[in-house]
Amino acid sequence: MHKQLLIIGKPHSSKTVFLTQLYSRLQKKKSKLTLYKAVENLSTISAAREALAIGEEPKPTNTEKSDLFYLPIQTSDLNQTDLLCPEYGGEQINGIIDGREISTNWAKAIDNSDNWIFFIRLNSINQPKDISTIEVTKENTPVVDSNESEYSISDQSSLIELLQFILHHKGYNYHTKNTQVKLLVVLTCWDELETMNNPEEVINSRLPLLLNFIETNWDKQFFKIIGLSALGFPLNSLENKEKYQIEGPECFGFLVKENGETTEDITELILEAL
Repeated sequence: MHKQLLIIGKPHSSKTVFLTQLYSRLQKKKSKLTLYKAVENLSTISAAREALAIGEEPKPTNTEKSDLFYLPIQTSDLNQTDLLCPEYGGEQINGIIDGREISTNWAKAIDNSDNWIFFIRLNSINQPKDISTIEVTKENTPVVDSNESEYSISDQSSLIELLQFILHHKGYNYHTKNTQVKLLVVLTCWDELETMNNPEEVINSRLPLLLNFIETNWDKQFFKIIGLSALGFPLNSLENKEKYQIEGPECFGFLVKENGETTEDITELILEAL
């Protein structure tokens, strides 16, 4: 069975780290999934693999880069799924939002995929201003910071617009709830959040409008919200770097399922998306 997963995510949302850790887990057989044959081309993640091996965080993917990372995966019930995961510079997502135009490569990826993985790093999302953060003068006129740039929409709104663009290209009928495309929302860098809440509770508190949009447009059986820490912890200390060097990157990372249950097998994310 041929299945293409479309991984969507802004810059620094942990796409490359996850794909690298996914392959490492499969290659080292630390997964419920297996590779049913060798991966022919690892150039897409080679730099990230080298960085993680010495306990360094990989550099963001080049903006202009757009490749397909192929993984021949077999599940425990012997079903074989050929995954084609687009690997690209996250700035391309900003380009879609700002330019309101989908490139030829992206159009092809959207057309060929019915399973979308939406990576969101909550700590990189800007917080919209509200009345508690705006200074008001005696004349009841809000004080505008002259150093601020021109108005721009919030990150939450831009994520909603992004989904609207992709759904529109896919030919989605807004009169019915989506039962054609599966959406897996992945809250990445989960270790940064320091929360005991489950993923849906977290997104509801941080991005309520986005959650409302998803619930309005997707049938409940066709979307999930989970948490992911592809690294397990930040690699900003000598102790953590040494853990990666000694034990290997594939020994770290964890997944938080819908109900809040945690598993160390981050490859289960693929099972959640299929």
